[in-house]
Amino acid sequence: MSIALRALSAALLAACPFVAFAAAPDGADGRTAGARAATVPAAVPVPKATARTDAGSSPQPNDQVIADDLIVQSSLCVGFDCVLDEDFGFDTLRLKENNTRIVFFDTSTGTFPADHWQLTANDTASGGLNRFSIENLTALTIPFTVLGHAPTDSLVVSAVGDVGIGTAAPAFDVHVQRTDTPGMRLDQTNAGGFTAQTWDVAGNEAGFFVRDVTGGSLLPFRIRPGAPTSSLYVAASGDVGIGTGSPAAKLDVNGDMLVHGTIAQLSSRTAKEHFVPVDGKGVLAKLEAMPISSWNYLGAGADDRHLGPVAEDFHTAFGLGTSDHFVAPTDLAGVALASVKALQDEVRERDQRIDTLEARLRELEDLVRHGRR
Repeated sequence: MSIALRALSAALLAACPFVAFAAAPDGADGRTAGARAATVPAAVPVPKATARTDAGSSPQPNDQVIADDLIVQSSLCVGFDCVLDEDFGFDTLRLKENNTRIVFFDTSTGTFPADHWQLTANDTASGGLNRFSIENLTALTIPFTVLGHAPTDSLVVSAVGDVGIGTAAPAFDVHVQRTDTPGMRLDQTNAGGFTAQTWDVAGNEAGFFVRDVTGGSLLPFRIRPGAPTSSLYVAASGDVGIGTGSPAAKLDVNGDMLVHGTIAQLSSRTAKEHFVPVDGKGVLAKLEAMPISSWNYLGAGADDRHLGPVAEDFHTAFGLGTSDHFVAPTDLAGVALASVKALQDEVRERDQRIDTLEARLRELEDLVRHGRR
């Protein structure tokens, strides 16, 4: 080794007493391999340096500045607790001390983005959280955290971008898998000035449901497993179908409907127009000519009987509604009421004729009695 090279090596060792150099081949420095090995301690602990106070913004006097690319073809350990002969295993980069952090300190100026970010492993205080977090040091926020001992596959993003929660093989955009009632909680706090409210959306072997947690864990909406297609269908027009995927009205029910209460139809004068008086006698005559039958719906069974006209005859007779396949209950009631009024008018007219005839009869009876005298 030349005198100049020996002097440079001595200077580097003096400046960096805990840097280990790779061993040179036998005879390269005049020593045997055994003699060289004896001069290097087996494991020398690295002393802990004084903490920096400049947040990494400028070099300190004892820093090493490398003004060129640095290539490390083996593993690298950084931290107060790294030792000589560190057993890296498969680790390429290891941070080893009681507080491990990686800071992305952005020095951009002007209109360039310049937030500082940090990868944080565990809290610094005793009794703190075991966590891995992404922190925004500029905004003082922690947008992402994984707590210690989170189970395997807590969050998985597949090769096609599907997100799995609890599964390594997500089959949809978001796939949640649990052994009991997978779901999602929507939790509004009162921090924004609004009333706190919590909802759960979940599903299990008993059904899919929406739960009002704040209201006492009520279940205002449930779907049982095996419910047929289009059990509840909302069309683009806003029409709702029950048992049909093509509703033709605001509510289109394909099948029987049971109402445990009152059915009320809007009938206010303020909601109507184009009033036309009705000829009650004409309505009564049409009703008299219209067939009334007893029948059952197709597929309902012979025991499920009903009474009334068919829509085609009703529509032909009265021209009410927009379809000859449906009859509105209010139209049936209207025809019945108009007919009742017409019958009442007929009864009144008959009563008047009877009164007249009875009066004439009394007059005749008086004449007969007087004539006998």
